[in-house]
Amino acid sequence: MDAAEQREMLKLVQQADFVVVELTLYTDTHRHDKEALEQWRMAIKEASKTRKAYEKRYGPLSLYSVPSEQAIDMGWRWNQPPWPWQM
Repeated sequence: MDAAEQREMLKLVQQADFVVVELTLYTDTHRHDKEALEQWRMAIKEASKTRKAYEKRYGPLSLYSVPSEQAIDMGWRWNQPPWPWQM
């Protein structure tokens, strides 16, 4: 596993999430901006795709990513390093 590649993929997840948050804030105050709403929909799809690609390769980023039974089956231990931000 290449740590630099993992950091780069995590950075892409963070960037995609940032775009979703910013567009969410904008559309909260500009709900009639159809172009912004479409960008928001696309950003959510892109963020989901990016997150799934990361998690497929490196494991879940949150408890919401993996159903509890699957997490137990996988043997995932949330209290064991490295944490995603330690990569």
